[in-house]
Amino acid sequence: MPYRGSIFWIQGVIRCLIMAGSKPFPLPFESLRTISGKGNKPFIVGAMFTAAYSQKAERLAASCEKFALPCVLHEVPAVHSSISVRGSADLSFTKANFIHRLLQTHKKPVLYLDADCEFISQPDLITDLVNSGCDFAIYNWFADAYNDRFKAVESARDDPVKNRFFRYVGGMDLYSTTQLACSGAVQFYRNSGAARALLSRWHQTIANFPECADDHCMDFTYNNLTRRSLLYWFLKTRWLPKAYMRYIFWIYVEPVINHPDFPAPNSDFKPIGRPGGRRRFYPALMARKKTAGLFPRGCIIDAEQRMVCKLVDGEIVPVERTEQNFWV
Repeated sequence: MPYRGSIFWIQGVIRCLIMAGSKPFPLPFESLRTISGKGNKPFIVGAMFTAAYSQKAERLAASCEKFALPCVLHEVPAVHSSISVRGSADLSFTKANFIHRLLQTHKKPVLYLDADCEFISQPDLITDLVNSGCDFAIYNWFADAYNDRFKAVESARDDPVKNRFFRYVGGMDLYSTTQLACSGAVQFYRNSGAARALLSRWHQTIANFPECADDHCMDFTYNNLTRRSLLYWFLKTRWLPKAYMRYIFWIYVEPVINHPDFPAPNSDFKPIGRPGGRRRFYPALMARKKTAGLFPRGCIIDAEQRMVCKLVDGEIVPVERTEQNFWV
């Protein structure tokens, strides 16, 4: 969504206070311990984790220290059910509430990461987002010209090299720069009225649909902003590139922020449906992508030898070389 203004608007601040209903927002949350680190950046890295993710949180903290990134990682007794179907019904443990609380506490932009992510190189783009006055940034599948996913396959020849051969397992063919289909492992928020108002609306959507994934709730929230809303006009949004939320299935992307595991399946959550005629997103506002992919979708990729292959009688047969680099 393009930026539509620069005037400070007090209505957004008021909305932040009332969107959570009768309780003040953000809600207080219980932190069992905090892993913190100092740095010289104009933003703070935030994450919450349960005891089961302690080692991964320590890995994230170590990567923050490596690149001098200030961080606050909070261990919590549970995460909300919008993050994990086995989570808690306590709304204080939603991502929306957690991020808003960090904005309120630290008075600076927040780069939220899932605790199982880590920094691989310096995230210079985040400093650029701060300097540009961006309110909100997240990865958007619709706005990405190419996002095909690949998964490792075993060779019929029992090749000893692990993670050598890969096949296509999915991709997003609809395109829009204004509709959102997000993956929320990495999110950026400025300490602004617009960012806080979006978090408040997202939190309320999660409260309204407690058995739905919070990523889907963000899509629903963003895609149903209307011209009657000040937030529609004043929210300054940017879409993060894949490198800043690089899942393992994007083998052709060099990571800046890496998520080394496959994401949990969204099929474990209930769909939002169409309450009041509203949808999670609106296909009529999108187009079909016309950009050619990096590889034919029926091929097998040999990431070690950088070959495009095909399967013939159960055997992986090379077809042509590729200059594409791979990170597996």
